[in-house]
Amino acid sequence: VAQSAQADQIAGTITVTGTNGSTGAAANGSNTDAYFLQNIAVSVGAPVGYRGASTSQIFQGGVLVGNISNLRTTSMASTLGTNGLDGNPVFMDRSVTASNNFVSNKLLNNAALSTLVSGQFEYRYYFHALSTALDLVNDKYVSLTMTYNATAGTWAVYTPATATSTSLTASTTANAGEVALAASVKDAGGTAVIPAAAGSIAFKEGATTVATVVVAAGLASTTLTGVSNGAHTYTATFTPSNAVYATSTSASASVNLGALVAPVSTTSNITVTVGNNGGNLYLTSASSSVNLGTATPSGGTLNASGTLNAVVTDERQVEAPTWNLSGIVGNFTKGATVLDGKYLGWTPAVAGGSIGTAGPVVLPAPATTSGLKVAGGSVLATGNASYAGTVTTASALLQLKAPLGTPAGAYSATLTLTLIG
Repeated sequence: VAQSAQADQIAGTITVTGTNGSTGAAANGSNTDAYFLQNIAVSVGAPVGYRGASTSQIFQGGVLVGNISNLRTTSMASTLGTNGLDGNPVFMDRSVTASNNFVSNKLLNNAALSTLVSGQFEYRYYFHALSTALDLVNDKYVSLTMTYNATAGTWAVYTPATATSTSLTASTTANAGEVALAASVKDAGGTAVIPAAAGSIAFKEGATTVATVVVAAGLASTTLTGVSNGAHTYTATFTPSNAVYATSTSASASVNLGALVAPVSTTSNITVTVGNNGGNLYLTSASSSVNLGTATPSGGTLNASGTLNAVVTDERQVEAPTWNLSGIVGNFTKGATVLDGKYLGWTPAVAGGSIGTAGPVVLPAPATTSGLKVAGGSVLATGNASYAGTVTTASALLQLKAPLGTPAGAYSATLTLTLIG
């Protein structure tokens, strides 16, 4: 009669040797014994009140499949092992009697166990209150989880799958409408890739699978084509091909496809009075705004450019110190979205006939670390007063090289020009 599992399991461990075997075909496993187990050890003995007898039972899904040992009582011969009925730990094997049915008395494919199917099952070592009335609902037991393959005729002690974590990166490529996805299967803490992880990665956008890739050395990648402009969010799910590793799903990764419109407004018109050496030094005019137009993709970045103009008038005496005109930019913003100012650089120039020297070229990131966002500013032009009324006309070609994944929109930043003399 089928009996349901109850909460009468007691703490303790069961050890069997070997940890896998077969129902008789030696090629299918290491155990060629005709009676399932070679030996059985239980770390605890029978609790007081449950020392009438012991048996071994097979349960699956909480339902009794059948008995798999002879009834053990206090009169069992010591040469057959210790049954735990004296409160001491259990150990029985076949070293003295090869056909020791108190260890186990049948194979898992025995007709008496015909309801056992492939999958996990429990081997329970029971301690019974009475030898004449076995109560599998209320009597105490220790449990060992095992697995059974009815087709192959093999069994094994169950080993939980190793936990994994999956990481995902998503990025645009130099080609329009392409998204590169790269996933890695790592340990549960996400610190190291698991090269032995076998299985596949399903890349998904929402609930839709956009690609499935076999994992190689813990890694899987793909490039999606024909992706529409706009924001796209992806996840990656690792599905193992065996029971060694567990399934895991990555956090989401997002990209944004489409042109970046990046007009840049720069404010300057800074007037500085330095010394009096016979006259004054002025920044007499400068562009109040510069529009870089629409950024277009090229060479792996979104590129835009425009020209900044500035005029310095020096009315000082000849012995006045050298003047220096420098600029520094802040971050570009579009509402709460920020584009780092390091992606802006310039190429300074001084008009012919002017008394002055252009500053060095400043390349935008990633060619330089900070672009025009460098602390202290970058030199646009320098000059010396050679006579009263010297005018220097300077300019700078502004160059923006933004990352391809920059969200679309109109961005602005402040470029501050400082004249010191």
